[in-house]
Amino acid sequence: MSHDVFISYSTRNSDIAEKVCYVLEQNGLKCWIAPRNIASGKNYSQEILDGITSTKIVVLVFSKYSQASDFVKNEIDIAFSNEKPIISFKIDETMPEGDMGFYLKNKQWLDASPEPEKHFKKLIEDALKLCDEEIDKPVTYTLKDFVPEDMSSLKKDRTSLILLFTPLYWVSFIYMGLIADRNLWKIAGIIYLIPSIFCIIFYFQIWGLLFIFYPVFVTFLYIFIIFWILAIIHGFLIRNEFLTRKSVLRVMSSDDKMFNELLDEYSQIR
Repeated sequence: MSHDVFISYSTRNSDIAEKVCYVLEQNGLKCWIAPRNIASGKNYSQEILDGITSTKIVVLVFSKYSQASDFVKNEIDIAFSNEKPIISFKIDETMPEGDMGFYLKNKQWLDASPEPEKHFKKLIEDALKLCDEEIDKPVTYTLKDFVPEDMSSLKKDRTSLILLFTPLYWVSFIYMGLIADRNLWKIAGIIYLIPSIFCIIFYFQIWGLLFIFYPVFVTFLYIFIIFWILAIIHGFLIRNEFLTRKSVLRVMSSDDKMFNELLDEYSQIR
């Protein structure tokens, strides 16, 4: 399916990129933006290639982050090779260097630093013009009902919740492992370090591509939470069973030596 505008950006500038997409579409331009337009189960690189080749123009949200992003450079390289008009929407004071400087040297620039939203009107007008759309109609836009699609506050809140539970998870599993003398429980507590690291990477957007796998990522974390809850319940059952049988053994034998022998025997078979 063809689009009018392909939006290239670093995930660290996702807030601005999504607003750009929002205001362009308010003015009749159909936009392609990741991850929204990447179909589930499709090859990421191929989807990007198809997205660029099927659009009329490319809008680059340019910043120090996009300058450093290999993914953005690849997208601009594809756009350049396919002779796509490129509008560089510059949102900070960074100047293009290296390959990016080569690709953008003779392309249209729109300096939108330091307040990008004040330059949306000019961006819309330029995009309409390059897409051969009617530019006599008034350009209007509003961000009143704008809701981020990428790293929304809801997604960050969910990730924060996982991070909040992580220390409790470690402590509870290791505690149950010590009480039940089960190495498996101790290891399970340590294993949770893996999704915890993913949470940190996702929350701070350290790895830009991670947001594409957000649905799988959340499912993975919810499975761990369910497992954690079940494990705690099971851990309490182990502890209560142990204490109950220990009390029964104490009642059955007032002799400390016999009690300790019975307790050792029970501990070996449980």
